Amino acid sequence: MAHRGDSAAVPENSMLSLRGAIEIGVDLLETDLQLTKDREFVLFHDDDLIRTTGQKGRICNYTLEELLNIDVGHTFTPDEGNTFPFRGKGLRLLTLRDAFAEFPDMRFNLDIKDKDPEAPSLLAKEIRSHGREDSVIVASFHDFQIERFRKEFQSVATSAHPGEVKRFIIGLKLHLLRLLVRTPTYRAFQVPIKHGKTTVVNSRFVQAAHDRDIAVHVWTINDAPTMKWLVNLGVDGIFTDEPELLKSVLQESGFL
Repeated sequence: MAHRGDSAAVPENSMLSLRGAIEIGVDLLETDLQLTKDREFVLFHDDDLIRTTGQKGRICNYTLEELLNIDVGHTFTPDEGNTFPFRGKGLRLLTLRDAFAEFPDMRFNLDIKDKDPEAPSLLAKEIRSHGREDSVIVASFHDFQIERFRKEFQSVATSAHPGEVKRFIIGLKLHLLRLLVRTPTYRAFQVPIKHGKTTVVNSRFVQAAHDRDIAVHVWTINDAPTMKWLVNLGVDGIFTDEPELLKSVLQESGFL
């Protein structure tokens, strides 16, 4: 599961990054959604521009036309600032519409980063208009955004929001899963191995999820030993900035 595309090698969430990940042979593209001033979804993680473009300002204060003039390869460096190989190479923000059109057969994990209350309904319309109901899973760190999206589009898969993950972990720890998690409306847990001092992903967690037909997707893993451990644990997906490395681990483990 390519985290923002082939993002260790190429500026994240760019067309080049998504294409690179597909060429490697990933099963799914993970990306982030922010709304522009004129209500267009762009693939962008942060709510401001500075980290990846060097420009100041928030995505929501720019129109799409204005954003398309900004270089998303400006700050990318593979060698801690010695070189900037993609600066001035014409890399631009990518809209969700264009990503859907460019990759009609690819599965997407769409993470709603925007807190705008209209984002879930606008995303539902976008998914419907492109007929992508069966090729996306919607996620968000904002509980309320996932709840709103489910009301808009119950048939589209969603991951558990943070509140639901917490409830599951508590239920598992206290042996109260039957009471606390009766009829999950989510299809996957998308979680780190640890959150603070709490271990999230272990054999017990994976088994309990699988017993309820819930997939386990783990983020963001960029080293081979941890990838191998997770594969042997039986997780269903691994988000990584290093899809080429994950592919090699899966090949060595006999999964490809």
